[in-house]
Amino acid sequence: MRPVQRGSIPINPNTNQKISFSKYQDAKKRIVERIGHYCCYCEKPVTNVRDVEHILPKEHYPRLKTIWHNFFISCRVCNDIKGRSLIRRKNFYWADVDNTFRIFEYHPLSADVKVNSLLCDSEQAIAKNTLNLVGLDRKPGHPQYKPTSADFRWQERLVAVGITQEALSDLQKNNTPEMRRQIIRTAQGQGFWSIWMTVFKDDPDMLNRLINAFPGTCADCFDVQGKAIPRPGGRI
Repeated sequence: MRPVQRGSIPINPNTNQKISFSKYQDAKKRIVERIGHYCCYCEKPVTNVRDVEHILPKEHYPRLKTIWHNFFISCRVCNDIKGRSLIRRKNFYWADVDNTFRIFEYHPLSADVKVNSLLCDSEQAIAKNTLNLVGLDRKPGHPQYKPTSADFRWQERLVAVGITQEALSDLQKNNTPEMRRQIIRTAQGQGFWSIWMTVFKDDPDMLNRLINAFPGTCADCFDVQGKAIPRPGGRI
C-alpha cells in the first residue's frame, strides 16, 4: 500500500487563504493532483474519479465530511467493501500517516497480498485489520470472495505482475536510461505501485524513480537506496 503525503490544505491563489470546501466533491481535482488517480488501498488506477473517499465515513463523522485531511482516492470495490461501518483510525494503518508499504508483502509472481511476517505481533494485528478493511487478499478461494461482486482487483494485480516481470527482463537485456524512463511511464499507466517496488527491489535507481514518479508518494518513508524505513511521526 503506497504511503502518500496529501500536503496542507490547498490555498486559493486569489485570496491567498486556505480553501474551505462547501462540498467534498469540490476537492476532487486537488486531491488527485496531490496523490494521483490511484486507489489509496489497492493501488489500481481510478481513471474516472467520481468523488473523494472519506477515510472516516461521513455518516459517522459528519464534521469531517468536507475536511481536507479526511480525503483519499478509492476505487469502487475498495470503497464498497470498506463500507460505512464505524471506524477508529487507531485500529488500522493509513497511507497518509504510516509507512503502509511496510505492512504487506506482495508475491512477485502470484500477486497475492499478505501481512508482512517480519512485523511484531501487535503490528501484524493492525496490518491484518487493514488488509481486511478493504479485502485486499480476496480472490477465488477466499472465504469472503463473491464471484458476482465484480471484484477483479486480484486479476488486475496479476496482469500488473506479468507486465512488471516483462519490464524487469527487458531492462536486464537493455539497461539504458531510455529503457528505465519507458518502464516508469508503463508503471504510471499500469498502477499497482507496490508490485513494481517489489519486483525491482534490488535496483535502487528504479526504486527511487518509482517513488518520485507517482504523485504524492511520501519520500520520507524510504532511505537513499529506496528501501522502506519507519515513517517519521508514524506508527510503522
